[in-house]
Amino acid sequence: MKSSLLFILLLLSAGVVLYSSSCDLFLTTLFYDNTFYLKDKTFVKMIDVGCEYFIAALFLLILGIWCGRRLKLSFFTHPLFRFIDTKKLLFLGISFFGWCVAFPYSFKMFFHRARPYQTDLFGGECLFSKAFEKTFSCPVGDSFISGHTSFAMWLFALALVMPERIRKFVTVFSLFVVFMVGASRVLGGYHYLTDVFFAVLLVGSGIFVTWKKCFTQNVPDIACQPVYGKEKNVCHQI
Repeated sequence: MKSSLLFILLLLSAGVVLYSSSCDLFLTTLFYDNTFYLKDKTFVKMIDVGCEYFIAALFLLILGIWCGRRLKLSFFTHPLFRFIDTKKLLFLGISFFGWCVAFPYSFKMFFHRARPYQTDLFGGECLFSKAFEKTFSCPVGDSFISGHTSFAMWLFALALVMPERIRKFVTVFSLFVVFMVGASRVLGGYHYLTDVFFAVLLVGSGIFVTWKKCFTQNVPDIACQPVYGKEKNVCHQI
């Protein structure tokens, strides 16, 4: 099942890369007529800025709860806060500062891809470039990958460490927020489809692999055999 999903993701990614120019330009053109319809609109800014403040505040809240538990303050010993331990906080910190901030920023600095509204195709002065194409035609270009979408992916990391009873709800909520942020960035002319797609794919993969390394272990197979004349079984690794 996992190998099939990985194969599908790789195939989809290869198709997006191969036809990135056509996909990006076709979709972006739908929302442009001398100007981008939703560029600088209030509700688009509210989605983007509101998401950033919400996630930053949520991370600080979790950090505060962890500090409260370490200091053994009575309020933070409530069972509601028990899921926040040192290992989970470390994972959330790596996801926040590493995968959701530093990783997309390094992509931006390396590829220098111009945003849609910066290109000559959409009223700007820079040249259009494809995903994963390094260019210096736009010194201030920082379109690839989407930083806002990458930042929103931290909610996916949070969902992975949530208690089982609410994990599905948090996962659905995180995907909804990521979709809303990604859509707002494309509709406003700030990013191409591939900027958002690879932000979700690469950052999400990094977060998931880190989670697997932190919280899953290979448990050896154990074989137990009854021993004649003894009440207990003898177990050994196989």
